[in-house]
Amino acid sequence: MSLAAMSLAGGMLLATSVPALAVSATDTEVRASVYAPASGPVSERSQTLEVSAEATLQPIDIGEWDVEAAPPPIESSVAGVGDVSLLESPRVVWPVDPSRTSDGFGPRVAPCGGCSTEHDGVDFNPGAGAPIVSIADGVVITATEAGGGYGAYVEVQHNINGVLITSLYAHMQYGSIQVSAGQRVSAGDPLGAVGSTGQSTGPHLHLEMYGADGVRFDGMAWLQANVTG
Repeated sequence: MSLAAMSLAGGMLLATSVPALAVSATDTEVRASVYAPASGPVSERSQTLEVSAEATLQPIDIGEWDVEAAPPPIESSVAGVGDVSLLESPRVVWPVDPSRTSDGFGPRVAPCGGCSTEHDGVDFNPGAGAPIVSIADGVVITATEAGGGYGAYVEVQHNINGVLITSLYAHMQYGSIQVSAGQRVSAGDPLGAVGSTGQSTGPHLHLEMYGADGVRFDGMAWLQANVTG
């Protein structure tokens, strides 16, 4: 084998048996492997923050704020129809004969397509054409035959023992309403007649009752506790 061939073979043997990081063709210094762990104790340097004696805290500008009085309560547009707050009603009566009812207040099986499963009122069944009267003294705030699902209906606001209560009488016969908005009525005064207008499955009085907050409550239970005759 020639000298050149021997030199080439030796170089190949060295290249395949020694890691590249340990050999440098131009560097003659002995260097530690980058994978070797550091020897000796490792000291940690603490960090410090130098603040000038002239440094001051600057307040954050959040702008100017004005304190204003709360706006006055919104007055109901229907409450202005009559001086309801001045009407005291010492007498409470049933709107119709209460001996026959079909649906009570609260959850129920919907009786028709589009009917609610949460019944906001009480359904009385005294018969078609039976007279419907105001449960107490008050002021009529709604009297219309264009009541949508209510059909022909009347609403009356009452002040009973200092509490503002509204009664709503729905599904009256067309042409039977005997009062108008703004009219004062007394307990027992006729309002209309039992019918089946609006979203109804048959002649009945749908009675709803609610307070100043508009939340419906069980009219049957309330009447049983408050009817005076």
